[in-house]
Amino acid sequence: MPRRPIIGLNMSMDIIDKYEKYGLLVPVSYVDAVAGAGATPLCLPPCEDFSAMYALMSIIDGIVLIGGDDYWPEHFGGHPQPEDELMPKRRDRFDLELAKWALHKTTLPILGICGGHQLISIAQGGSLIQDIRTEWGVPAGTSYIPHSKKERGDEEPNFRHPVRLEAGSLAARAVNMSAGGLLSTNSSHHQAVDPQRVGRYLRASAWSQDGVIEAIEPAEGSPWALSRRFILGVQWHPEQMQDEEPHQNIFRSLVEAARKK
Repeated sequence: MPRRPIIGLNMSMDIIDKYEKYGLLVPVSYVDAVAGAGATPLCLPPCEDFSAMYALMSIIDGIVLIGGDDYWPEHFGGHPQPEDELMPKRRDRFDLELAKWALHKTTLPILGICGGHQLISIAQGGSLIQDIRTEWGVPAGTSYIPHSKKERGDEEPNFRHPVRLEAGSLAARAVNMSAGGLLSTNSSHHQAVDPQRVGRYLRASAWSQDGVIEAIEPAEGSPWALSRRFILGVQWHPEQMQDEEPHQNIFRSLVEAARKK
């Protein structure tokens, strides 16, 4: 039996007891999505000593950058945010180093989800719209979409909205949808990749109906595009909809790229 590809996943940090000790976690939906696509998930703890992470790079075949709280705006020249919106500094430092190392020192296929999608942009010198509700200019003729769960409250627990995927793009191929199709996605974010600064070697390839970027991938003519490397960021959470084939296909596409590697 051929070896199953090993897919590394970064981890969230959260306070786990009354003494304010941090613990590490990965939502089980990510683990199930990776395993269900035929790979072996391997959690990558945010070590203070990056050499431990570098060592793990030699045994994995692909990476999923998971979602979480916001990355610190100092990385992209953003304005100050409330600290309770931001992830712990330890994870922030580790994730940025992990993304930069994986992008530039390896040929690993990479899938970024929600905050992980934004992290790919940040690691490439991109910037973020730090709060869609207050900072995003909705294009004329379109309607604002309440992307954030906090903004929607409990009124729409199963909220969905359509996403337009560019025909022929990596994003469209990954979900295996016909050209010109609209993908129904969930939404759980208040930030978005800035279309004015997507990041070096990157381009947008999917959008919500209010113009917010929903996917990024290698730009045409970039070294990543020329080598057909799998680097994809999606703003929605396909791991939460893995019982639906288009979203499951995203993980299958990552695992297939890992097998080829």
